[in-house]
Amino acid sequence: MKTISVGKLSYDTSSGAGMINITDASGGNSTLNIDFETILPFINLINKEVLDFFIISATVYGIDRFVERKQNSVDGWTRELKVNFPVHNPAKWNTCKQEMNKLLSFLTGDYWNVEFRKETFDVPKAALDKEYSVPFAQISLLSGGLDSLIGALDFLKQAPKQSVLFVSHYDPQMHGPKGDQKDLITEIEKIYSKQFAYIPSLRVSLDRTNVSRETTFRSRSLLFLGIALTAAQATNTQSIIVPENGTVSLNFPLSPSRRSSCSTRTTHPFVLDNVLSIWKILSIPTDIRNPYEFQTKGEMVNACKDQTNLSQLVALSNSCGKRGHRAHWTIPGASHCGVCMPCIYRRASLLKIGDGTTYGNTINSLAPFLSKKSQDVGACLDYLNNPITKEEIKQELIVNGVKNLSKLNQYVDVVWRTRLELKQWVKKEGNSTIKSKAGV
Repeated sequence: MKTISVGKLSYDTSSGAGMINITDASGGNSTLNIDFETILPFINLINKEVLDFFIISATVYGIDRFVERKQNSVDGWTRELKVNFPVHNPAKWNTCKQEMNKLLSFLTGDYWNVEFRKETFDVPKAALDKEYSVPFAQISLLSGGLDSLIGALDFLKQAPKQSVLFVSHYDPQMHGPKGDQKDLITEIEKIYSKQFAYIPSLRVSLDRTNVSRETTFRSRSLLFLGIALTAAQATNTQSIIVPENGTVSLNFPLSPSRRSSCSTRTTHPFVLDNVLSIWKILSIPTDIRNPYEFQTKGEMVNACKDQTNLSQLVALSNSCGKRGHRAHWTIPGASHCGVCMPCIYRRASLLKIGDGTTYGNTINSLAPFLSKKSQDVGACLDYLNNPITKEEIKQELIVNGVKNLSKLNQYVDVVWRTRLELKQWVKKEGNSTIKSKAGV
């Protein structure tokens, strides 16, 4: 088990950075650096439990990157983490300790054992800008991806007399998301200039480290929820929206080996439900909702209420999970690799409206079972070629963490329709070899 010590947050007034020291018993040491100045005016207006949740969400992101999986697990993936978090009221946090352990373990694929100790933090004063004083109907993620773009356009088109507050975060060691967010905000502002406000993308990164950083980012959705909750309480907004298609939220494993280590769970229903249960225990009344949980990515695209602007902006969004690995791209200057699962879902979803995105590879330019870079393609083709019943999907979803049985049949149908979308895409884009591998 890896025992992690989390230091008290300190604020540097000269740089505006909030810094948290993260150490382990073997001498590992890193500093989590948060652009605290950006969020500070909101921090001034929230209660201690919400501040604690924000700090914990950022620290979990830092720990996720601090403890490298291969060196700290028996199976090359699953880590055992014992962490002591500083909070204002440990007794209150101890009432949701079990829920926190379950949430973090499910989210990152590890075993977490959390503890809480009492620390206080005096927040420097900072005034909230007037643009954030208007009533917001919701707080919404604008990550730079296609789903969050659709979520933004749907709200702005359907609610011309209401306002939304967009939030996001970025890590400077992950190139791309901040630029995507900025490009989309610039264009959306030209169309819906008076209907939204935007908190500048919050920088959170692991700096000054003497250990190798972990390259996976399974906990980043919790950081978004921490930022969103802070913004929600500071602006008296009751609803947080996470726009994510049901396909990605459920992340139905393409094979049994992908049930945990290869399946992200950032907006899985279990995660959102557990966060809500923790907030309820802490007397935090804010709600979280994913209005697209029963839609495939293609259905999100086709049902978007602003098709004209979606078509114009879609190429500015980015869905790629491997955009930093360009060595083997056929088109090195493309914006997407084209063959990771996020890219595959994206390409299949855009069949009907057209896709101006540039992709580094196509399924036909790879030898799917011979090169490491095509592992997702190979797994996807195998998955499509293997017959599966709705009952088998149901059982797999239960194994994969779906607890709300009242929604189970709707989730099964999302998986079923996703398979059809993928097959339609392979049938249109694949050559004879690829089609044969997919059984279409």
